[in-house]
Order: sequence, then C-alpha cells, then structure tokens
Amino acid sequence: MNEELMELIVDESLRFSGNALVRWAPTAKTTSEAPADRPLLSRHLYLAEPFRKPTSYPRQRNYYGLYFFSQTGSHVWHESLNEANMMMYLDHVESISAIASQPMEMVFADGGRHIPDLIALHSDYRQVVYDIKPASKISSKALEQFAKTQAVCAAVGWDYQVLAGLPDQVQSNLTWLSYFKHPLFSPVEDATSELLVTLTPSTRFDDAALTLSPGSLADGRSALFHLLWLRVVHVDMTTPIDGNTLIERSPHAHA
Repeated sequence: MNEELMELIVDESLRFSGNALVRWAPTAKTTSEAPADRPLLSRHLYLAEPFRKPTSYPRQRNYYGLYFFSQTGSHVWHESLNEANMMMYLDHVESISAIASQPMEMVFADGGRHIPDLIALHSDYRQVVYDIKPASKISSKALEQFAKTQAVCAAVGWDYQVLAGLPDQVQSNLTWLSYFKHPLFSPVEDATSELLVTLTPSTRFDDAALTLSPGSLADGRSALFHLLWLRVVHVDMTTPIDGNTLIERSPHAHA
C-alpha cells in the first residue's frame, strides 16, 4: 500500500514546480524562513521546535502529547495517537539520529500552506520528511497536498514518505514490544550471543526466553521482547506473539 501510494505521489508531484517558502522555528522564540532550495539541507530543521502546537478544547477528539523516542532519548510532540504510533514504528524499524515534529511550514507557489508531521536525520545522513495520514482518509485533496510536498522536498534534497498506518495485529504487537524498549530489560551480552547461536534457523519463544534467563521465564520473556524491539531477533508480526511463536535471528545480528 505505502509503495503504491508513494509512486502515485511522485508521479503527481511532476505537475508542480517545487517553488515554495519554508518557515521554521530554530528556537521557541525565533522563526526563520528560506526558499525551498539545497541550502536548507544545512539548516538542521530536524532540530527545530514544533512550528504549530494546538491548545486543548472541550470535546477534543484528537490525542496529543509526547512520545519518548528511544533512539534519541528525547520526547517528541505528536498531535494524534496515529502520529504517536507512526513515531513508534520509525523508532523500531529505522536508524535515526534526530527527529522533530511539525518542524516547518511550507508556503507553496499557489499560496497553499502545509506543515509536515515529521523530519528525521537518519544515521546514513539522509534527511526524510514524513506525513502521517490513515489510508482511509487520504482524499484527492490530500494527495495533491502530498504531491506538492514531494515536489518541495525534491527541490531541497529531502526524501519524502507518507505513512498510512499499520495492520491492526502488527500495531498491537509493536505497541506491546515498545513497553520493553528500556535498556533495563536488556539481557547480558553473553546470553544474547548464546541465543543467536541456537537460532538455526529458529526456536520457540519460551525456549529462547529460557536461554536468556534459565532461572526465570518471566525475566527471559522480558529480555526477549527487548531484543525484538531492537530487531536483534524477529518474529512474524502479523500474528499474535505467544510461547510457541518462532524466533529467528535478524539478518544484521551478530553472534
């Protein structure tokens, strides 16, 4: 779904020039602006303050707050539960050095405006702008906005992705794993190495947990959930995780 969506957005973006003015807040009390061009890559917008922060109001339907991004050790503002879930997804699957939410306002050539949801500096030095919107709510108007944003990102040199959500079971599993992302759940190094050796090619979840902590299945399970969060090992995320779930070593894991 996401690949097809991005292909459509890239195709649509060819209709737009990418000319725009970009405005952002380097600090909570200052704002800057510049044309959408290559020099913006050196302005560190992934460290910017949120350009927009809504206030609460009666019968509010969206859920906003702070997500603790484990890779950077910082709290990141979100304007909805869906945004928080997608931050969780990025925290799990990507390697990110810095991230900012609602980091800028794009003023398009036709006068339209858009504030993307995130920008992140990845460990390979790519700067990626993200928009987050459930697939069921992506209208033709939203697609045009995404296409304009893609054109602006191409002019600057930012990558661009639209995150349209995860399948329910994948999201449920990911949310559970996120409860074990704290380093305090980490097993000792020798236990992790021993586990990776035994995964030839896979083993049951509870057997793997006992390898990590022979004296306590509960402690071993917690440690294994932590390793799953870090992607040292992996499971089929499309099905519920239980004691019989097969654990495999991730391609990048080293014994």
